[in-house]
Amino acid sequence: MFDQQEIQVLISGARVPICLDDLKNFTNYSGGYTATHPVIETFWEVVEGFTDEEKRKLLRFVTSCSRPPLLGFKELYPAFCIHHGGNDLERLPTASTCMNLLKLPEFCDENLMRNKLLYAIESSAGFELS
Repeated sequence: MFDQQEIQVLISGARVPICLDDLKNFTNYSGGYTATHPVIETFWEVVEGFTDEEKRKLLRFVTSCSRPPLLGFKELYPAFCIHHGGNDLERLPTASTCMNLLKLPEFCDENLMRNKLLYAIESSAGFELS
């Protein structure tokens, strides 16, 4: 038999630090983005500078769960995906949690990207941001 904490770990993953290398390795890209697109490179630089709590909020924003999968991001289904969210720099990043999809506008500036991501993940809003 499992106790409550063991069941929580099985369902929601372990409360361990988020391994960005693992997440990067199992992230898909769409809408014109690739792993080497300048916006994506800026995105990963920004996220590397996040605190562990901010990384958890980003993961929760995109997947609705703040913990990485128990066996790593290779087990996340559907895979974490970053989709081109348009060229309007006034828009915030949005997400479709049922698809683990981050819709990221084409922020080329690192400060703008950081500010927009943090605003989106910190506001804890649902459909209101769309």
